[in-house]
Amino acid sequence: MPISTVFTALRALLGLAVFVTGLGVLRYGLRKVWSDRTEQIIAKLVRTPLRGLFTGIGATVVTQSSAAVTIMSMALVGAGVLRFPDTVGLILGTNIGSTLTVGLLALNAQRAGPWLVAMGVGAYIVSRVAAPTLGRGRARIDALAVSAVGFGTLFVGYAFIETTLRPLASSPAVMRWLTEANSHPALGVLVGTLVTAAIGSSSASTAMVLALAGSHALALDAAVAVVLGNNVGTCVTAVIASIGGSRDVQRVAATHVLLNVAGAAVFLVGLHPFVELVTWIAPTPPARVAAAHILFNVISSAVALPFAAQIARALYSLLPDRN
Repeated sequence: MPISTVFTALRALLGLAVFVTGLGVLRYGLRKVWSDRTEQIIAKLVRTPLRGLFTGIGATVVTQSSAAVTIMSMALVGAGVLRFPDTVGLILGTNIGSTLTVGLLALNAQRAGPWLVAMGVGAYIVSRVAAPTLGRGRARIDALAVSAVGFGTLFVGYAFIETTLRPLASSPAVMRWLTEANSHPALGVLVGTLVTAAIGSSSASTAMVLALAGSHALALDAAVAVVLGNNVGTCVTAVIASIGGSRDVQRVAATHVLLNVAGAAVFLVGLHPFVELVTWIAPTPPARVAAAHILFNVISSAVALPFAAQIARALYSLLPDRN
């Protein structure tokens, strides 16, 4: 592989690191704003599948991590605060809530990245200077300022990835790999699963797919297939967290896996009609990838929600109580 390609790949990894760092800072700031209330809200609002769905959407938007909300629900189940059946709607909601970041990226919101960082830093400095007059409100201002810095850094990282991947897309080695993914959508699903499992963030891996699609390095069929894999790969964190947990905790993780794998399999079978749909909906390749990501999660969750009770019973059968 040429040295230039290696340096380009390293620059892309650097952009990805900036993106993931921004995502982590955003999560930290939002948790500081809502940490005292999130668990209480979740415990009260998931008594029906529909309420659980909306609670999952809201909690994921707040924490910017579907895996974090799933793990939180596992902890609440393990503590006896939630029943396992209450978490099915919640998990469906986390899948929808996780599409927010990707949707913003498709709208070119990354242009506001530096301004958000500057505003966040400015607000943080002002809160420190005016600390005596702000009282208890200072902590919330600090948290909102950190959240703004995280959002801005996330967008800056994505812009860096997008700029870097344009020349990388013309590399012979990369083109060979992309040709394989373009020819075999199932390989794209596998790649998306592995990359998301390694990174630990479906938002970050989907951001890379948006950048590749925007540079026309990745055909839309292959890009959508990778996005399907991203949604499967995000389950790995929950599976790891369930190791050694109670049977109900393991059922929560298994539900996450079952729903995402089943959804990805169905959409892979109907990949070409689905790609035609997103092509009709959205005007540009990045917007089409984002639309595919959103529609996959919304449609999958909407179809599964009426069968939440049956899904819970199926998991009781697949993972019966230990003797």
